[in-house]
Amino acid sequence: MAVTLSREAERPHVAHLRLDCNDLNLLTLDEADAVRDEIESVPEAVSVLTIAAEQSETAVDEVRGLSAGLNLEWAQSLSPHEGHDLLRAFYEMIEAVRDLDAVVVCGCGEYTLGAAFELAMACEFRIATTDAQLGLPEVNVGLPTVIHGGLLIRLAGMGTAAELIYTGKTLSGTQAVERRLVNRAVEATEYDDAMDDLVDSLASKHPQVLQAQKRVMRRFRSLGLERGMEASIGDIGRTFGTAAQRESMAAFLDDREPEFDG
Repeated sequence: MAVTLSREAERPHVAHLRLDCNDLNLLTLDEADAVRDEIESVPEAVSVLTIAAEQSETAVDEVRGLSAGLNLEWAQSLSPHEGHDLLRAFYEMIEAVRDLDAVVVCGCGEYTLGAAFELAMACEFRIATTDAQLGLPEVNVGLPTVIHGGLLIRLAGMGTAAELIYTGKTLSGTQAVERRLVNRAVEATEYDDAMDDLVDSLASKHPQVLQAQKRVMRRFRSLGLERGMEASIGDIGRTFGTAAQRESMAAFLDDREPEFDG
């Protein structure tokens, strides 16, 4: 099992978490704990994080999915107590993503299902292939969709959430874009470029500003829109006068790329 975290040498505010646990990155308690541990170890200076499967260097026209979800052969004989421990581990894994100050881009690839799709929905951005399989098919294997499956309601509305959760059907990447569940769906040959383009756009923003924006968005989520809007005044107020704000505005007014120190 391998869950790894790396930072870019020339852009240390960009980090990448990669899963290479088994063929389909099927999840057990051990994988959930390993992913959570790596997420919790993301340095404070990181403002952009990608989460995806480790890709093959030879199969250029195939895109490995993030994970096909729960390892059913491992889980089928769990006791109620063990099942509770597993769900707690999934909850903590996904909450670790939601608690990050970094903006998170999830590479869904050709499949992201079950708990892995819940993790993807906790990220700010999701990119998949056009023919990907995406969804929450727990009902098909005798389990209800719980914990972060509720994020589906926020992203796509009650109608789509009910359809996917009660029927266990999956969506293609193209269909998921139409339902506002992923940001982009591209052909397999364009997948790496789509990920890189989005990361490049995010990485060009000053890390402190991007992290401040993430905290504002988290308050909107946690406090509700009305309280979150008022609470955000302090965040923006503290940004004025910083080097990041001065250089970003100067670069915009001069029609040039900003030059940040560090």
